[in-house]
Amino acid sequence: MTDGTRRSKLLVTAIIGTLIALVLVAIVYGIAQAADASLLVTSPGADTPKEVPLGNALVVTVLGGVVGLALAAFARRFAPRPNATFLVVCLVLLVLDGITPFTASEETSTGLWLNAMHVAAAIPIVGSLFRALPGLRSGDGLTT
Repeated sequence: MTDGTRRSKLLVTAIIGTLIALVLVAIVYGIAQAADASLLVTSPGADTPKEVPLGNALVVTVLGGVVGLALAAFARRFAPRPNATFLVVCLVLLVLDGITPFTASEETSTGLWLNAMHVAAAIPIVGSLFRALPGLRSGDGLTT
């Protein structure tokens, strides 16, 4: 497989994973709204909390797909075990990013709903890119 083909495969994989993530985030957001979750967060420097609109959640999901693609490309280029390196970095970033909703939320339930959206976005993006990266499985062309 040529380098250009690998790049195209990774890009298509990221786009598909992000599209699936967008649907899942919208579903979680809808469930939160149906459960009467307030989703109120206070932005840095703001005095009053504001509700997180669905559009913001979807934009952040797209940004997650772009960051995931960049991390996957970087891991493929520089890491000896691209898929394992990518997965570890993504898991660390997801855990660190999971703290933010609790610090900005007005209620614990809001932090839980926002983290549910993070996980709903991460699973298809990280999972698809992980599978698209080479690793130490047989047939990958890498040796142990």
